[in-house]
Amino acid sequence: METADGAGNHIRDRALTAVDLAATFVLATECALTGVRVDFDLFGILVLAFVGSVGGGVTRDLLLGEHPPAPFRDWRYAALAVAATACVLGASIVLGRVGNLTPPVAVDIFEAVGLALAATAGARKSIDYKLNGASVVVIATVNGCGGGILRDVLCAKVPRVLHEDFYATAALAGATLMVVLMKRFGLRKDLAGTIAGVTIFALRTAALLGAWRLPHLR
Repeated sequence: METADGAGNHIRDRALTAVDLAATFVLATECALTGVRVDFDLFGILVLAFVGSVGGGVTRDLLLGEHPPAPFRDWRYAALAVAATACVLGASIVLGRVGNLTPPVAVDIFEAVGLALAATAGARKSIDYKLNGASVVVIATVNGCGGGILRDVLCAKVPRVLHEDFYATAALAGATLMVVLMKRFGLRKDLAGTIAGVTIFALRTAALLGAWRLPHLR
């Protein structure tokens, strides 16, 4: 269900909000685990979790001209980032350094869930704003990858999107598929979004397990 708020400049889509919030929690958990692994203090872990989980959504809303962005209008985004951080810290207290106990590939696959949710949310919101197909794909990719870029920058690492080939590529492919399914085959937005999200997750996971790479120039 889509409605405009009183100012008429924010599209409210309940299904979109649900997907966006789910992506926030998943990405915040992954970022908190990353913060533990790189030995950030409690405040640093919380900052990393919040910035990494909402960075893509904030960038998306700024590109769409939506001010202030949804994560700054809705308290649930910050609450989910805090809750995810609390879960990771609680697990660390009970189990020890949980970041060291979690296989990196398992964390990456978990992040793939967040990538799929975030990219799908970006595509859905862009379609709600009636943007053209190319713009939908670009904003979906930014939504999916933006938080991860900020996370890596804060951890003083080269952003993963620049050297792990099927990270942004998976988001691009899934968003493109969603646009084609809706515009060429007339699928409903919910069904097309579900197929796109599953595709993004499948591509990213297959790339992780199969070490897929695009050509690198030397």
